[in-house]
Amino acid sequence: MSAPLVARVVLLGASGYAGLEFLRLARRHDGIAIVALASREAAGRPARELSPLLAAAPGAWDLPDIVTPEAALAGLADGTADTLVSALPHGALAELMKLEPAWLEGPRRIVDLSGDRRDGSLGFAYGLPEMNRTRLAGATRVANPGCYPTAATLAALPAVEAGLTAGPFTVTALSGVTGAGRKPALKTSFAELDGGAAFYQVGSSHAHVVEMERNLTRSGADTTPRVAFAPQLVPMSRGILATVTAPLSRPMSDADLRDLYAARYRDEPFVTLLPPGEWPATHAVRGTNMVTVSVTAVHGGTTLMAVTAIDNLVKGAAGQAVQNLNLMTGHPEAAGLSEISPW
Repeated sequence: MSAPLVARVVLLGASGYAGLEFLRLARRHDGIAIVALASREAAGRPARELSPLLAAAPGAWDLPDIVTPEAALAGLADGTADTLVSALPHGALAELMKLEPAWLEGPRRIVDLSGDRRDGSLGFAYGLPEMNRTRLAGATRVANPGCYPTAATLAALPAVEAGLTAGPFTVTALSGVTGAGRKPALKTSFAELDGGAAFYQVGSSHAHVVEMERNLTRSGADTTPRVAFAPQLVPMSRGILATVTAPLSRPMSDADLRDLYAARYRDEPFVTLLPPGEWPATHAVRGTNMVTVSVTAVHGGTTLMAVTAIDNLVKGAAGQAVQNLNLMTGHPEAAGLSEISPW
């Protein structure tokens, strides 16, 4: 077996929440070397100014100064870096690549945290290891899943793979405010959010619905199941609590569903099936790459109800990116993912 590779990384979007979380994890990973940090808003500033927590962290003074995305991408051509991790908003990396297509061909590896390539275009593998691990091992282009689809897919995956779901899915999810990004906005300010909760983009309008429908399609099925999605913003900084319901193709008992889920997730390093009667909570996974799952049968055993909790910035974004990068470079899948975020 060949030795694991050291990924020499250019990180785009370093000043956003997902970018900062990736930087936090990368600093403690022996297989990741940060070569360049890019942020249009913070270009020209020292990396330690991106966050007070980063300023106090070991090695923060040794990180490269922030540059523009164009400057960081141009540096890939000289071979200093071999891996591009993009934490840019949806569409931003695609626009940069239109300016200089050679940038897409330059790095040996690309991990894109946006939704641009989750459909598999341009040879990108879908980066949900629990569902697509074989293809991710040694891949050169990976599209990181969305946070909501990660939580919803892992809630239903064992039942879907076993052919037990029949009909449409309903997904409801509570999300922390960091899912909306770091740019200040009235609706995500403390005064507007504290003490309340609000649904948004209910039905099928949310961009993640298509991704969830793709993931919840059973292999070989003739049709794609429809998903009704009701996301809700709640007054917490991070975390997702998702509930998935769907008709079952045959009546199932709680015990049978639990046995199915236990067998499916037994060897997964980041998925924990909770004991009977216990239900996921966001505070239990906060700052980690873990997923907690509970499952039951309702409506007389005819309907699946499964619940997951994840941290939207770790398993829902940067932690999953590190997990994917570990698979791409031959490192243990859990490498660099044991530290709990301090914020």
